[in-house]
Amino acid sequence: MKRLCCILVFAAASGSLSATGTTAIGTFSRRFDSPVSKEIILRFPIFLSKAYTRAKKGRVMYPNEFSRMRDEKKIASRVIYAPEEYAQISKLVEGGNLLTGEIFEYAEKAKDEDGNEIEPTAEVPDKKYVLVKLYHYSASTGKISAFTVYSKPETVVIDLLRTMLPLEKDRYLSRPITSASKLAIMAPLEPVELNDFYISLLSQKFKVHALSGSDFESTTPKDLQYTRHLVTQGVSYFAPMLTVSEMPPPLSAAGDNEANNADYNAFSAIVARKDYGFDRELRGILGRIRGRTGADYLLLLNPDGKNSFARGFDLTTGGMVWYQDSFPAKSSANSEMLASMISEMQRPLVILSEEQINKIAEEKDRMSAQGASGGLASVAILDFYDRTNTPLYTWLASSLSIAIDDSMKKIFEYDRANEKKSFEAGSRIFRSPTDVNEKTLKEFQAATGADYLIFGFYSVSAKTGNIVIESKIFDLAKKKEIGGSTTESPVDVRLFNVVDEISQGIVQDIFSMTQQQTK
Repeated sequence: MKRLCCILVFAAASGSLSATGTTAIGTFSRRFDSPVSKEIILRFPIFLSKAYTRAKKGRVMYPNEFSRMRDEKKIASRVIYAPEEYAQISKLVEGGNLLTGEIFEYAEKAKDEDGNEIEPTAEVPDKKYVLVKLYHYSASTGKISAFTVYSKPETVVIDLLRTMLPLEKDRYLSRPITSASKLAIMAPLEPVELNDFYISLLSQKFKVHALSGSDFESTTPKDLQYTRHLVTQGVSYFAPMLTVSEMPPPLSAAGDNEANNADYNAFSAIVARKDYGFDRELRGILGRIRGRTGADYLLLLNPDGKNSFARGFDLTTGGMVWYQDSFPAKSSANSEMLASMISEMQRPLVILSEEQINKIAEEKDRMSAQGASGGLASVAILDFYDRTNTPLYTWLASSLSIAIDDSMKKIFEYDRANEKKSFEAGSRIFRSPTDVNEKTLKEFQAATGADYLIFGFYSVSAKTGNIVIESKIFDLAKKKEIGGSTTESPVDVRLFNVVDEISQGIVQDIFSMTQQQTK
């Protein structure tokens, strides 16, 4: 016990979602804007929103909505915030949660019999993998739950969904620890109390595997306090402690964002040494405990009234699979608290079935028409209006509308309004931003029969020389704006990424609107 607690002191030094409430999705950093990272950023918020709605885990605030609120309060875009910044964010999400992440992509090369890497060919390509680190901050507990997800590009979004669903306010259990499991216990109990607790477990069909006498040296509540905050490779639970967010190097402005791969690999190596050195040592300790006891799980149980907590480790994989900081015990007596802990580690998870998860992955949302026909909505997507007064950026007008249409088709079923009619009506009715009002929106709908209108303007900032893109989404039946954004970008490779971000934001605004209509 003394050995394990000493290791956990090092971990602390190194740095549930409630049934109701809002989970805002913030920054997801990535080394470059690959198809995989774009897919995660577009689909994950929508999939999570669907899953939380069906599992009754509260509302999801999309990244574009949170970004607007964050910008208003002049809060920086980060993956991990300082404690004082989380205090500001807690007010923004009204006591809810913030979910951020880091996306890493890498290739696993084939090796020959001598262990040398084989250069990939068309017949034997590199195996592509994705590593995503999720950080979930709960304003109600003031704690961060972090998860590392390894996956293939084609399944990463669903794997992220599976990882997040079991999370509750101050409890995470990757799977229930049921009766017949082989348990090794560490708890600051007197011998008589410990013996009674073992008898209780045996009566519930658990198999108790006693640890050796040396494991119980100096077993006190103070010893176990060090296990409250754990940073491991798989599942972590800790209080905000960083004053500066650790982020990958900035994107290269060059045409080839792979140019700075050496910088990125160096950063990844630093993160691996810092975060995962403890994890390797912890897995070694857990492996030795499994070797001595033959147990499946190690439970660290601290029954201490309001300060009670539990941590559970899978001795086969060497990772944390359960943490919980509050329990529905009948009283603060040790026996009642322990009984509640054992009950909680067996409590079924509030998640979705594999069938429901697969349905979310496969389905597209139906955008319904505004009339009584019940058919698909008709969406007019106009080319964006070029107000740069230079032929250099004429290509952007159609690029934006194409990108928006492509993004929407991944998520929604809808009818694209007749492009010729839409272009003619738009060119005639909307000559400047001031021309957009109830009268002109009604006129456009009459001319095209569309239910929704998406378009915008772009210009060059006289101050910075950057391109400023303003997007708009209109509900033509209600004759009002329902979403949009203003984005500024340098005139380099980053402009292409901004086009994708705008289309993703529009999809999120429309999805949020369609959700509200179905409530």
